[in-house]
Amino acid sequence: MTTVFVSSTPFDLAVHRKRLSEEFAREAAAYFGATLTSALPETPIEDRLRLVRSAKAYIGVFGMVFGDVDASTGKSLIQLEYLEAQLYCVPTLIYLIDEDEHPILPKNVDTGIAAQWLADFKAQLSQSHDVRFFDSPDDLVAKIQNDLHRVLSPAQKAAPAAAPVSAPASVAVAPVTVAAVVTPQAQPAALSAAVPETVETAAVPAVKKNSQRYLLTEPRFAFFKSKVLPVLPPDFDDVTLKDALELLLASNTLSAASSLARGAAMPLEDAVELIRKMELIIIDTIYKQKNGG
Repeated sequence: MTTVFVSSTPFDLAVHRKRLSEEFAREAAAYFGATLTSALPETPIEDRLRLVRSAKAYIGVFGMVFGDVDASTGKSLIQLEYLEAQLYCVPTLIYLIDEDEHPILPKNVDTGIAAQWLADFKAQLSQSHDVRFFDSPDDLVAKIQNDLHRVLSPAQKAAPAAAPVSAPASVAVAPVTVAAVVTPQAQPAALSAAVPETVETAAVPAVKKNSQRYLLTEPRFAFFKSKVLPVLPPDFDDVTLKDALELLLASNTLSAASSLARGAAMPLEDAVELIRKMELIIIDTIYKQKNGG
């Protein structure tokens, strides 16, 4: 039996899991001959990992909750499921909640150390995969249905099972103690404080609270470019990148995406996806700089 494993935290994303299960049962079973599977909260770790290993595809859906942490490894259950999929080369699709557009209840948002672990995990996912962002349960379902055609094609289903390989070091996230957490909507002043002084030779002008753009000097542009470079297409234009970064650092994400779409001649949807990846990396950079990482 062909199975597709969906990994997510169960309570904050309960509606998404239900909608996906309903739609998958109707379309994917008929088109792909596949069934959907996921772990229940009480499912033992070994059973979870066995389900991942036997799946023809792995779908990771991540919201604003890191989830339960396994005491023996120091990693969350969803993190362990993801790492198992990478270890056994299971075709992988990654979906992250759109923090700007998706309605989120306060009770479904981690704070403190769990928020840092989740931010680190998301930043690394964005650098290792072509992540997609969802702003509603229906949006998530539509994107997964579209993307499954790519990973469950006849050629993919006929491929032999891959032998285990070493998991990428970049995704082995270990919890670390931090003193504070920076919110996703970090303002320019916080960003300025987070950037090492070694990348700047002159004082940076103060940025007004309502400024639409955070002006980057060349050393600071070089610093942020080095951080987002892994997610950029080859030979990406510096002028376009600097314009987008200046808007993004002032929390003008939509303007940054529009600027990127114009400057790089790419569809707006692709530009939005790229901006979201850059945003995750920048947030992770702020965490590490503020806490000596």
